[in-house]
Amino acid sequence: MNDRPARAKGGSERVSFRRPLVHGGLETLAAHYVRQSFKPHFHPQYLIGVMTAGVHSVWCRGEQLSVSAGTVMTMRPGDVHHGNAAVEGGWGQRMFYVSEQTMGDILGNREGREGVPLPDFKLSNRRDPSLAARLERIHQVVHGSRLALSRDTALDALGDVVARLAGNTAPTEMAIILPDHRARNLVDYLHAHVEEDVGLDLLSSLAELGRRQTIDLFKRRTGLPPHAYHIGLKVRLVQNLLRERHSLAAAAAQAGFADQSHMTRHFTAIVGTTPAAYAQA
Repeated sequence: MNDRPARAKGGSERVSFRRPLVHGGLETLAAHYVRQSFKPHFHPQYLIGVMTAGVHSVWCRGEQLSVSAGTVMTMRPGDVHHGNAAVEGGWGQRMFYVSEQTMGDILGNREGREGVPLPDFKLSNRRDPSLAARLERIHQVVHGSRLALSRDTALDALGDVVARLAGNTAPTEMAIILPDHRARNLVDYLHAHVEEDVGLDLLSSLAELGRRQTIDLFKRRTGLPPHAYHIGLKVRLVQNLLRERHSLAAAAAQAGFADQSHMTRHFTAIVGTTPAAYAQA
């Protein structure tokens, strides 16, 4: 675990990204952003976090939100979101990125059994200063402690918070989208060809639809147009390669980016820190 915070672009922005567990199923972020602007993207993990300062303007699940200190954020794997600062001073946040397997482990350990259902957060945010303060304390330990026992104890407490967040949310009516094998095929194709430069004409031929229809179909399935989804997959591949200690140049080439600057621009807009800083975590 690297205890040195990585400084983002601009002296007033601070970003610290860490992996507290050896197997990589948990990542933590502590940051204060001022000029950072996140492009529409999604994560394959659960996001659980707390706003610690300022105001963050974020779009998620069809809503444009202004979230301030004392707000708890919860996103499911695949939830598309984007955002930036809503005030001149920016915003502070502490985030957990938890894989589905690790989430299952955390909740299973809490209940003392296997096969615990994964949470389905019905709300992306809740204003709860007391719960936010508790989550911030848990994050400080998991993110900053060098002692495994301290981190493990804090993760147990995180399980309690997750259970509360998942159990105390009111159900909402969700739009039902009928499955479409063509959309599934397009998603599978992009996952299988992350490193390639895939064109829209190819996807359109696979879907047997026009270009505009293909984009609309894909967006209904994933919440993103095909190019943005594919860029997100490339960034995830870079993250995996950097965790395996590949060089920045090798990661950029293997993920199919034109060059390192191309990779860095998209990586920073999705992950919130540069590839170089991420590699040091």
